Amino acid sequence: MVVSCGGGGRPPAPAPVHATIVMDAGAEAAADAGEPLPSLEVLSARGPTEAPGMHVAALVPDALHAPEIRADKDVCLRALYAANRPVRAWLEDETKTVRGDVAPAATSGLVPPRGPACARKGEAMKLVFDSGSDPLAARAVIWMAP
Repeated sequence: MVVSCGGGGRPPAPAPVHATIVMDAGAEAAADAGEPLPSLEVLSARGPTEAPGMHVAALVPDALHAPEIRADKDVCLRALYAANRPVRAWLEDETKTVRGDVAPAATSGLVPPRGPACARKGEAMKLVFDSGSDPLAARAVIWMAP
């Protein structure tokens, strides 16, 4: 089952930023071994164009350990990631059901690629990467809109 948000009209006014920061030195060390990844600040700065009307829900320095985002009301989520090698990425719920589309293999991109994925109050979603067996360094920003 694929669930995504749609809708037209004017985006809602930006809400205050509430960020969850998960720290893990592993992503930094792996990124140092190859091309440097864009900082979380650089990824976050793309919010107005990549996720208009949304606010930061989580800053994820190590996307392999992304936090679960639990909805305290009906919300839509979208993420922007950067990785040291091409990976596929998606948002999934607690039952491991993919929400929205899976992003094609790339070193950076939006998840879901064609628009936000929605969660109902009480549901939890998580950003997931198909990392295979090779080491992966990736970071992401996850945005949310009520």
